[in-house]
Amino acid sequence: MTSRAQLSQERSRLRRDELLAAAIELFAEGGSRAITHRAVAARAGLPSATTTYYFESIGDLIREALGAHIDQWSRDLEALAAVDVGADVSIDDASHLISRVFAVRGPEVAALELAIFLAAARVPELRDNAARSMRAFEDLATSLLARVGIHEPGALSASIVTLITGTAVRRQSGLYTEDDEARLLVSGIRGLVAAHAIGPEGVDRTLADLRKAQQ
Repeated sequence: MTSRAQLSQERSRLRRDELLAAAIELFAEGGSRAITHRAVAARAGLPSATTTYYFESIGDLIREALGAHIDQWSRDLEALAAVDVGADVSIDDASHLISRVFAVRGPEVAALELAIFLAAARVPELRDNAARSMRAFEDLATSLLARVGIHEPGALSASIVTLITGTAVRRQSGLYTEDDEARLLVSGIRGLVAAHAIGPEGVDRTLADLRKAQQ
């Protein structure tokens, strides 16, 4: 049987989580300046003094909200890396897959994730959280590359994550349509995979042939 003290602790935890979620929503709308004690409490539907009860300062609230969001993102990525995608997945499926992801996670979602990640990375106490989330992203890429038959995909995954991150930045400009962004990203990934497959010596030979052709 759940005790009264346990129920009280659970209510307290839920309120705290509601405040953190409200802070992230406000951050998405107006950055850290939008986060005030009154605004967060109002967004969470709680009394105005609630935030000061759980958090000593707005700085503490922002750090905890960003840290909690980054940690959840890391857990989501780690869970995705453990999903069995089957044996029929290939690099050629990537364009369709990325288009579907872009349809669900539009530029505004990418902008929020980038803003939260950059804000967390600038806070010394959260830098380890940010590094862990990026490691989880690279681990996911490594896992998927291994499943499509890429040998020793670790270094390649870091390059692909860099490419994906750059695409997320460019999507904010609207320079290309979402379908074009998906095709460009796949083309870039295919190029990286090809370079990885032929190895450093193969890349050197290709570049040497290009230099000769230009002479």
